[in-house]
Amino acid sequence: MKTIPYRCDESRHKALLGAAKSSGTSVQRLFDNFVTHVLTEQQLEARFAARKARGNPERGRELLAEFRRRLSKGAAQVNV
Repeated sequence: MKTIPYRCDESRHKALLGAAKSSGTSVQRLFDNFVTHVLTEQQLEARFAARKARGNPERGRELLAEFRRRLSKGAAQVNV
């Protein structure tokens, strides 16, 4: 396990604490969820590009639809 320091000003720190508290989680878990979301997005884009390069547009469209569903689902969870 590695530690990644994150520096921010006082107002952003308070906002992070508030977001974590309102979602019933820790700031650590909040960051972990964010990183997981970003990495998943990147992997889906890479898979889409690979399928596109191989010339399978139908599978590419399926992956793009999955990517969009995951994005909207993640946005809905953040807004709840």
